[in-house]
Amino acid sequence: MESPVKGDFRLSRIPVTVGGVDLPAGTTVMVVNGAANRDPRRFDNPDTFDAARPNARQHIAFGRGIHTCPGAPLARAEARASIERLLERTTDIRISERVHGPADNRNYHYMPTFILRGLTSIHLEFDLVEDSAR
Repeated sequence: MESPVKGDFRLSRIPVTVGGVDLPAGTTVMVVNGAANRDPRRFDNPDTFDAARPNARQHIAFGRGIHTCPGAPLARAEARASIERLLERTTDIRISERVHGPADNRNYHYMPTFILRGLTSIHLEFDLVEDSAR
């Protein structure tokens, strides 16, 4: 849903037109990768989390080609292992309404930065599986 990197800055080395806007050489441009993952021309219902969508692998959260994040395979492996362990040991995982508000009016705080996208904290509540004292 959220790219770990919101975007990055690039320098136009030559005069170019992007989206109908003329950019002279030397113009600093912010490329917002995260916005590409919400492009309704590419993804149906782009603001809905759907891991089973047919083109889910077309997102560019970790970049593409020569700009692919070298840590992407490790991040995916860590996320998978963490989520599997969490799901083995808990049930009814939910966001704390006491801290973040009701489902239709959540309140989150993000790190104040142009480049990275990350929550300062997220409070979860859950029920432990009876035999999870492994």
